[in-house]
Amino acid sequence: MAKWYDIKAAADGDGQQPPTIYLYDEIGYWGVTAKDFADDLKALGPVTALTVRINSGGGEFFAGLAIGNLLRTHPAKVTVKIDGLAGSIASVIAMAGDTVEMPSNAMMMVHNVSWWASGTAEDLRETAEVMDQMRKSLVAAYRAKTGLADAKLDELLTDSGTWMTAAEAKELGFCDVVTDAVDATAFTKVEPSRFAKVPAAIAAKLAPVPSATPPSDTAPTIPSDPSTLKPSAADPAKPAEARQIADLCAKAGFPELTAGLLTGTATEADVTRRIEDARKVQDACARFRRPDMARNLIAAVATGLTVDAACAIANEAAADRDESVVTDTSRPNSQPQANGWGSAVAKLKK
Repeated sequence: MAKWYDIKAAADGDGQQPPTIYLYDEIGYWGVTAKDFADDLKALGPVTALTVRINSGGGEFFAGLAIGNLLRTHPAKVTVKIDGLAGSIASVIAMAGDTVEMPSNAMMMVHNVSWWASGTAEDLRETAEVMDQMRKSLVAAYRAKTGLADAKLDELLTDSGTWMTAAEAKELGFCDVVTDAVDATAFTKVEPSRFAKVPAAIAAKLAPVPSATPPSDTAPTIPSDPSTLKPSAADPAKPAEARQIADLCAKAGFPELTAGLLTGTATEADVTRRIEDARKVQDACARFRRPDMARNLIAAVATGLTVDAACAIANEAAADRDESVVTDTSRPNSQPQANGWGSAVAKLKK
């Protein structure tokens, strides 16, 4: 299966280059999850240094957030090199670097959380709550690296995005070192149409690339580890049919999983695993007295959010609500629908 990253192991001794991680595609796509990344990172074994090279316009919010946290908490010294562009959630991953280097002609782009949804008014209110929690995660990641005040970060995290040169990124604390310029062709792997607004000078560097098909065999790939999933009676490695995915999700009572699983090449085993994850998230939302958030968090799990992260979001939302409940008695408690959430579909666009 094609991957959107590559991890090249190397001896970590005197005179040797540290292992290098390449993030050169849409993060979290082609049915490859943050868990796959975590497994491959763990397979490197104990290392004292890591190099992360980034040329990406972003991808799935929760997959990128998980990768950033994995790198940030890794015991190795992490050096991030932005070879062309670190945009959207890729810029959050860059913040995990102990040192962040940018060639003088590289770019960084940050923007507000973007998520589209359809459904009932209650569905959309729930979506807005989840987005508020997502924005808090962004602000925390940028604040930890830059030391900027939340008010300044609010100015940068606009809907259309803030584009920064290497010099501007360094001035604001997003980058530590500016190096010599690189070949401008490094930018051509990034799809410009995915952004709301691209400065003319940047748009000229970006060439449209196909986004509807997985990367070719020449794209970054590494041998996959043996799967820990239980094999199905059919070939567990064969992608499931769309109708089969929809039927399995509906039968389990989680139709909201369907949209996320259809974006990649999910196998029947993948669907079974996601259903098990959905049950854990549903239980956690009930435990934290936020059953109203279950649907959107479960949908996010289908696109790469970990169960632990979903539970943390529900827990934080419950805490925020509990803090305000004594002063806000104007809104009645919302109740989840008895038989699921209809046909509403939400998809991350970070």
